Amino acid sequence: MKLRMNVKELRCETCGVPVTEDTAYTRSINGETHYFCCSHCADRYEGK
Repeated sequence: MKLRMNVKELRCETCGVPVTEDTAYTRSINGETHYFCCSHCADRYEGK
């Protein structure tokens, strides 16, 4: 039996694609870590 405890589901904050902490492109914006699927989505998010 496998239990999944404290598993945080991450999604790209721009397009909603599921990412993991290992595969996510992260960027610190205003002192907070944001998760994206790629640098293009991170750029688009910052351009808002």
